[in-house]
Amino acid sequence: MRKLLAHMSLMTILAINAGSAVAQGIRSGYDPEKQGVAPATAAMTAGLDTDQKIGAFVPMELRFTSAEGKEVRVGELFDLEKGAAKSGGKHRPVLVALVYYDCPVVCSATMDRLAAAFRRLDYKIGQDFKVAYFSFDSSETAARAKEVKEGYLVGHPDGLGDGGKFNPLIAENWNFFVGKAAANRELANALGFKYRAADNGQFAHSSVFMILTPEGRVARYLSPFLGDEKQLAEQMKLALLEASDGKIAKGVSELMMSWCFMYDPRAGAYTLQAIRVMKIGGIFSIIAVGSLIAGMMLFERSKRKRLALPETLPPSQGGGVSVAS
Repeated sequence: MRKLLAHMSLMTILAINAGSAVAQGIRSGYDPEKQGVAPATAAMTAGLDTDQKIGAFVPMELRFTSAEGKEVRVGELFDLEKGAAKSGGKHRPVLVALVYYDCPVVCSATMDRLAAAFRRLDYKIGQDFKVAYFSFDSSETAARAKEVKEGYLVGHPDGLGDGGKFNPLIAENWNFFVGKAAANRELANALGFKYRAADNGQFAHSSVFMILTPEGRVARYLSPFLGDEKQLAEQMKLALLEASDGKIAKGVSELMMSWCFMYDPRAGAYTLQAIRVMKIGGIFSIIAVGSLIAGMMLFERSKRKRLALPETLPPSQGGGVSVAS
């Protein structure tokens, strides 16, 4: 019981510290009015704020071309797509970002920030979640997507396996797609993401990434420019936990953490819920006190039983009873 209480106390302290760090990050680097738009590009992206379509399914039948040149149906990305083969017990959420690979500033910064958060994240690409980037520039090719993908794989700590080859678990689950204009637009509309061609031949767009459930439903939108890399990784972890319904949690403490933090749309981030922390503390206090009282009662009952038992006489020493012959 002491170990359990100590564990819960430590978890609460860590949760409070994390919540404080997240709050500081929100105050210092995030404006919820911009809904995920990088501060430097807010003027360029006027009217392109993302419509958050929480709970909407992505179009499963849309097809895109992977960096390896393979045509992939969107539904193939999800472990629990309706009608798909058994997932083998996997319930991996999918992190989705709409970018274009030749974007001079925002998309590169978005992908760099996500890559940095992946390096700090407890969860692993392929094992716990998947990543899918979709280019909304129909002029981009699979060869360009492959070039960008290989750059990020090389920069990831686990991106290379034995013999300098790409780690297949990560390479197969960190996907970079290109598509035709109609498919790009349909996917963007389904996710509430807006973009338009600019006069300079580039694209104006907001910067946001989405976490989708293993069934393909939109669970959460987050800004890649939320706090520092550590804070972004914390937010990403909470969103992945929520999207998987706790299935990827690696212990009780992570399940408790996911219950203590809730998404706050005003802040655009997950924040610590003090009331929930107090409820958990109250529950464990009741369990601790109840266990202590039960233990004392059992000890007292055992003591009374020992006192009530008659003393056992030792066996007689020497000869036994003589019988006359």
